[in-house]
Formats: sequence, C-alpha cells, structure tokens
Amino acid sequence: MNQNYVRISRRNFLKLAGLGAAGLALGNNLAACTPKATGPKTLNVLVPAAPDPAPPGVAKFSEDVFAKWQTDNNATVIYEAPPWPQLHDKMAANFASGQYVHDIVYMSGWVPEFSGYLVDFVDQLPAELIADLPKSSFSTVTWGGKRLGVVFTLSLLTLFYNTELFQKAGISAPPKTWDDLITYAKELTGGTQYGWVLNYGAPEGIGGVASYWMCFLQQAGGKLYDDQGQPAFNNDAGISALQAMVDLMPYTDPGSISYVGINDATNIFSAGNAAMMMNWPFMWKPANDPASSKVVGKIGTAILPAGPVTSASIDGTDAYTITKLSPNPDLARKLIEFYLQPDVQKRQVLDTGWLPIRLSILNDPEVQAAAPNAAVVLEQAKYPYDSYVTPDYNEVTTAIGVEIQKALSGSESAADAIKNASDQVVAIVKKRQ
Repeated sequence: MNQNYVRISRRNFLKLAGLGAAGLALGNNLAACTPKATGPKTLNVLVPAAPDPAPPGVAKFSEDVFAKWQTDNNATVIYEAPPWPQLHDKMAANFASGQYVHDIVYMSGWVPEFSGYLVDFVDQLPAELIADLPKSSFSTVTWGGKRLGVVFTLSLLTLFYNTELFQKAGISAPPKTWDDLITYAKELTGGTQYGWVLNYGAPEGIGGVASYWMCFLQQAGGKLYDDQGQPAFNNDAGISALQAMVDLMPYTDPGSISYVGINDATNIFSAGNAAMMMNWPFMWKPANDPASSKVVGKIGTAILPAGPVTSASIDGTDAYTITKLSPNPDLARKLIEFYLQPDVQKRQVLDTGWLPIRLSILNDPEVQAAAPNAAVVLEQAKYPYDSYVTPDYNEVTTAIGVEIQKALSGSESAADAIKNASDQVVAIVKKRQ
C-alpha cells in the first residue's frame, strides 16, 4: 500500500497542548490527544471509516448509549477513522515511532505482525462474555500463546446472488459446486450483465485477491502452509483453485480486475449488473436499501460453492486490540466490553448490517429476521475458513496476489503463477524463521 499519512511528533503535539488547547481536532490525519491528568480521561481509537466495520460514534448506531458510557466512565473517546486501505500502513508507522498514539486499534489479520505492541487482556474480560463468543474467533488474534484481541463481528465470505436474474435464466437454486458456479455465470452473462463480480484490484490483505484465492484453495482441499509452516500450495489444489478463478473471468465484470475495494464490486451487484459475488455479511443491509440499491428483495445468500473437496471461506478477523503504550488500558478494556454488550451488538447488525460475534445475539429471532444471512454465515462456519494470518501476512499476500492478478489478466498461466508465488513465499518464510 502506498497510502499517504501525516506524522505529528509527540514533542510538537505537547507544544500544541501547552498552548492551552483543551482538545485538538486534527481531522483525518490524527485523532490522538494527550490524556489529561485531571478531568475526563481520553481514549484514542483507530478504526476504519464506515461502511467498513466501525464502532458507535463512527458508524451510526447506539450513539445515545455510547454518549452515556462516556459520561458514566468520565471518558472522552476520540476516533481516527481513515478509509480501510490506509489502516495497516498508518498503524505500522505509529508503532514504529515508539510513541503513544492510540489506546485501541482495529486489526484485520495483523495481530501476529504487531503482537509485540499489544496487550494480552482477554483473560480480564467477563466470563459470561467469553462464554458467548465462538471459541474459533480467538484463532486469528492469538500469537505466541497470547490472546491479543477480541473479534467483534462474525464475518465470513458467503455467496450473494440475484434471485430475479436466476429466475429469468431458469436457474432454481444457487450453485453448489465449482462446475455449477462457472456454468451459471456463463448462462447469466449477456450484454451489460455479468455472471460474477469481485474486487481483484488489490493483491494484499484480507479482502485482497490473494485472500479470495484462499477460499478456492481450501475448497480444493489445499492449505497455504504445511505443519512445519512451509508453503504447501504449489500443487494440484493451488493450481486448480486459481484455474477456477481464471475460468470465471469471461463471465466476470471486466472492472473486477481494477476494483480495489469490496464496495466497488458491491455497487455493481446492487445496480443489478452482476448476478453473483462473494461478499461479507454487511452487504445484506445496503443491498436491500431502496436508496442505494436496485435489487431490493431480489437477493439470495448461500454458502460458497464446494470445490473438489468442500465448501470453505475466510474470516475477516475484525478485532479490537489494546496497545502497550496506552496510559489507560483498563478503561480501554471497558470500552471494548461496551462494544460487545448485547444491546450494542444487536444494534450493530440491525443498523449497519455487520453481524454480531456473540452467539446469543446471532441466534436472536429479531436479528435472524432482519438479517436472514446470519443463518447462512453460521452454516458457512461449519466448514474451513482459515485466513492464514502470520507476522508477514501483508508481504505474503502481496507476493501471491500479484501473481494471481497476472493469471486473471491472461499474462501468465495458473501453473506458472502458483509456482512463482510459491517461490516468493518460500523466501519470505525463510526470513521469518
């Protein structure tokens, strides 16, 4: 990622504070304020901008109870909420500075990379909260035997499809296999309409093209690493996974190769110009909003089609973490507990479309009525959904993703792309070890 960011030094910041400013508003470039010795304590929180998964105060939900929480806890919460693609590089620069910037930081597959800067706080969470979370939700926030974050939304990729277009094409059910997927995509393509759309423009990270290939890889029975941590995808599973994506390309919206964010692809689907896509659970709400969608009431969801072995997905790994330099770690933990309160989790899904992580809320009848895809996501969770996060995840997915982009654009065969990607990841892993 080559996103721009602005660095404001701790020294210059303190000079500004010394001028008597009670609170500093620095826009999107910096939301960090030096906590005061007296009066309300300040919590600085780095999260993505909506519509990506964001807490109350950034996304529009539970705003009244959020204001009350701040009053009750004598706290002021200041958010920095850049667009999602800027997050990784922004936090990398902040951590590298060695200076306090944020108390709470949103993570998406980056916990292993930044584990040395994070607090192991999960054991201090209420027992009833931990009992209400899927045990598997801690897998992507655990590194070195320490649980360094808590996931706040069950976010697995599933299939979304246009039921009206299916009906017109005489297709009665969603695809269950790769063969079905490719056949249906071909039948649903014509004129300005395509059978498939996705964002392949970014190679790296969760939601980059490499992570989408990981779904197909697991569907083929493959895995990224073997039990010794060595790359294990330069084989039939890895090649067939990429070949399935290549075989979809004639029926894929041509803009997909350049769409960087999932919202770009979502807009194509919501305009009725694509019949199928894989997407995160949040899509259900905006795609059923008459103000922004032409496919209201015409959306079906299903688990992802199975490859030669099984269905499979990846985990969005959206989590909150606490930094070691936070001067108020206990208060930061209390804020995370607030984000995970049952009423806040319920409003999260009802108002934003991002599913809760608490099992009790996922199974709430009102939630399942408002978000029918919740049951589908729970079904998808019965199948593999490994995101293969490591300390060098961004470097690994960049290497793989660039080669996948070459194959999807027709400049390289699937076999060559996988071999080249594997060679690069072998070199990356050697540096890790």
